Amino acid sequence: MKRIYLFSIIAGFLFLFSACGNDWLDEMKPQTSAETETSLTTLTEAEYALNGIYDLYREYQYYGARFTFYADAKSEDMQARGDSKRVAKYYLFTFNAVDAPSNFWSFPYKAIRNANNVIMFTDSYSPADSEKTRFNHIRGQALTMRAMSHFDLVKIYGMPYTKNNGASPGVPVVTKRLDNNDKQARNTVAEVYARIIEDLEEASGLMSKARNDGQLNWFATRLLLARAYLYKGDNAKAYEVSAGLLNQAEGTSFKLFTNAEYASAWKQSTGSEYFYIIYSSSDEISDANEFINYLMHRSGYDDLSLSSDYMNLLLEDENDVRLNIIERYATNRDYLQKYVSPDYRVSNIPVLRISEAYLIAAEAAVKLGDKENAAIYLNAIVSRANPEKSVAIEDVTLDRVLIERRKELVGEGHRLYDAMRNNRTIERKGASHTSALLTDETRTFNWDFYRILMPIPRGEMNVNPNMIQNEGYGN
Repeated sequence: MKRIYLFSIIAGFLFLFSACGNDWLDEMKPQTSAETETSLTTLTEAEYALNGIYDLYREYQYYGARFTFYADAKSEDMQARGDSKRVAKYYLFTFNAVDAPSNFWSFPYKAIRNANNVIMFTDSYSPADSEKTRFNHIRGQALTMRAMSHFDLVKIYGMPYTKNNGASPGVPVVTKRLDNNDKQARNTVAEVYARIIEDLEEASGLMSKARNDGQLNWFATRLLLARAYLYKGDNAKAYEVSAGLLNQAEGTSFKLFTNAEYASAWKQSTGSEYFYIIYSSSDEISDANEFINYLMHRSGYDDLSLSSDYMNLLLEDENDVRLNIIERYATNRDYLQKYVSPDYRVSNIPVLRISEAYLIAAEAAVKLGDKENAAIYLNAIVSRANPEKSVAIEDVTLDRVLIERRKELVGEGHRLYDAMRNNRTIERKGASHTSALLTDETRTFNWDFYRILMPIPRGEMNVNPNMIQNEGYGN
């Protein structure tokens, strides 16, 4: 949405004004600012603050690149194009407790802190009747943003909920302004999910269903909620929410790309599948070379390509439309073109799209033993890829659904989490995985491999005596 950029300066000021005094939460915070309960006073100021969070999501250290490629670079489906590339340490699992990047921690907590500022404003603001719809949507967006960022954190720093019913350490849940001496310990994974779900359930009753490209809406919130329930292992709720979302989408502008549209749809500035897409503009970005499209382009940094494991999977059907968004340049040099633009330096980034809702419904249904409905939702994606193909009810299995998730969602930040939460083994067995730095444990691993989690950044460990490090990374 274009006004996100028009308000960048004002939103940046509000970020400065709303900064808190906790280094352990955000080592990039301004040091001379103070936060007060009167930092936001009007709905317009609250909207400016939300626009600032949308700008934060666009940063290359957040969804602009690193959060988006993270789960694919650490899977079997994508790989670094060299051992010294930007993506290499993710692909090779070589980060340690000293050199682990802080952005996976600091950027979500910055978003959470500023979302909390908006939420606290709405706690005390009494809207006039004429303002209630606007007010509700503001609060709903802030709650969704807080949930989304807590979700990002717990996926990267906490073990899958399904491994031990959420008993392992997660991340600190932050729902208020913190004093300088507040040093929160880690909540359990279960406690983090409880907060995520509570926020998203509340937001669902507030958000507008209207398309507003570049901003979150009710459909985006419900898709995040369905995802949270699925990751938690609550398949009944995951099915209920995803199927209900899809029912609500009928008759709206939200729908799957058709087979004929698929290849060109990724080149458009918006599309029928997108519940939430991040807009990027070369006029707004000074460090465009760090964004995901430049990292994935062979004429850019050429950092990240599809693996032969993925290509072997997709080439099982030579008429799969998804082959049309892959540039087959040379042997083992296959480039995903979901993030495209005329100069390949900046592109829009789809974050939440309707295809995932179909796949969540299919996965939840098959886990509930409902193969008939699982086949309906799965075949919406299978037959879109190739109208001559479908999966018979008796052939629908969890593994078949996970294969379709690999095919459809590659490059969008899902594969590592999908494999780990289902206790599947990642096997990098394709011919393109040639790095001499790959070890037996980074070629084949499951949720018992401690490096599927990132270490808590050293800066956070140094300033917070209540913080415990992830197992395997020392103190």
